[in-house]
Amino acid sequence: MFEKTDKNFYAFKKHLNPSKDTIYKLKKFIHILDDYQDNMNLIGKSTRASIWERHILDSAQIEKYLHKENSKYSTIDVGTGAGFPGIVLATLGRKDLLLCEKSKKKRLFLNVIAKECNLNIKIFEDKVENLEIYNAKTIISRAFAPLKDLLVKVKHFIYSDTSLIIHKGKTYMQEIKEAKKFFSFNYKCYDSLTNPYAKILQIQSVRKKSE
Repeated sequence: MFEKTDKNFYAFKKHLNPSKDTIYKLKKFIHILDDYQDNMNLIGKSTRASIWERHILDSAQIEKYLHKENSKYSTIDVGTGAGFPGIVLATLGRKDLLLCEKSKKKRLFLNVIAKECNLNIKIFEDKVENLEIYNAKTIISRAFAPLKDLLVKVKHFIYSDTSLIIHKGKTYMQEIKEAKKFFSFNYKCYDSLTNPYAKILQIQSVRKKSE
């Protein structure tokens, strides 16, 4: 991909105004992803041409909704897969990230990215249902599971001050209605920068309803 003529790259730069160091790390990330793509199918082949907007900007846009970093708290990326959004946020300077990924192959890829891009992240190498953590301030997730299923998987480390920032597509309202059958919560919907039909959901005050 030739960034000098790539409108998707300039869309990313326009919205984020990233530092030279961030751009350098992201280019290295993409280069390594390309090396692994054929064997691991990390992203949809049809989305590679628009990776700067479809994956990088789409991931980076949630930065403004995250809690202010504090050594007492963590940001948990559930089902990080190829590193979206967690790796992208780390290139922007986020240092409190814990990436959860059960796939051994994808964990190896994420570890390579962390080393080569000098990123300050931790990786949980198991199902998120087995994660024991007591300082989850923000939970993030992109293209992982329907909202109800996600809440079921992470409910054991949701506390009174925990927020969830979730990428969702055009069926977001159906997912909210389904999740509301099993959980009570407050939510806000924000427009996505990359898809007119998508939303960023901010979910707070989550409680499991009585059986």
